[in-house]
Amino acid sequence: MMASGSSASFFESGVTMATPRDKDSLLELYEIVRPEVSFEDVVLPENQKGILSQIILEQKNAVELLKHSMTPINRVLLCGPPGCGKTMTAYALANTLSLPVAYVRLDGLVSSYLGQTSTNLRKVFDAVRNQRIVLFLDEFDAIAKKRDDSNELGELKRVVTTLLQNFDNMPANVLLIAATNHEHLLDPAIWRRFNVTITLELPNEKQRISMIQKWIDKYDIQGKVSAKSLAKVTKGLSGAGIEELMTSAAKKALINGSMRTSDIVTILVQQKTKFSDGGDETMKVICEMLDSGVSLRAAAEALGVTHSTLEYQVKKYRGEE
Repeated sequence: MMASGSSASFFESGVTMATPRDKDSLLELYEIVRPEVSFEDVVLPENQKGILSQIILEQKNAVELLKHSMTPINRVLLCGPPGCGKTMTAYALANTLSLPVAYVRLDGLVSSYLGQTSTNLRKVFDAVRNQRIVLFLDEFDAIAKKRDDSNELGELKRVVTTLLQNFDNMPANVLLIAATNHEHLLDPAIWRRFNVTITLELPNEKQRISMIQKWIDKYDIQGKVSAKSLAKVTKGLSGAGIEELMTSAAKKALINGSMRTSDIVTILVQQKTKFSDGGDETMKVICEMLDSGVSLRAAAEALGVTHSTLEYQVKKYRGEE
């Protein structure tokens, strides 16, 4: 922990050093991002909002805490499935604190040369050490896996050791945020270094209603569109998936002048079946959507078949014929 007498100057500093590079590829090890995302753009349950509020409060009062030999929360782990808002949450935290983000680039960080990945990691931590900044390590499991994994080489074990050393020596002026889709792969010693762990889940129905209504309002989508109806049929979608759906719907609404809930359902059916094989896999997706509230007519329109044809196919798939 830094000395309290010098803490004020550290907490007023911005980006002061050139971005380090990998010596062989010459790729930058991180890029500086200045987020515009706010917590109004992120839908979270109340308990997680409370945790994030505490992080913000401690970070904003870091100088005072350091005067009393207390370190603010500055090591945060975000877990959860793809598209659930980990990056947006990290960016919203940074924006709320008016801090730039050093987004670590794995393509530059991870090297095939022996010992170079650990060297690159040290370069990253050394570069941000004297800056007031958010250090964001996305896809964190790629460099922080369990050291007892027999499938991993000694190089990755050295990388984890380097991480642990730098975590232990990281000053309070750096807010480190790591994100992973595979928290079960992380080394236990890495887990213990985080002050706070937040697990982000797929949005529940109430959250989906809120997300969808924001998109309807944002693009002023006109017509018979019900956020409540759409929330029922988007069960299982991530926040990113809902954003993709509503962006596609907004484009169609702007072109056609209005939008119906059935139009958005059509887009949803097409999205969910675009990677299926056209056989049982497609019917499985269709039946799941019918069970969640999509009408047979809307599903038939989306697939370009008649109502009676799809009804027959569904009954056959379910063994009702």
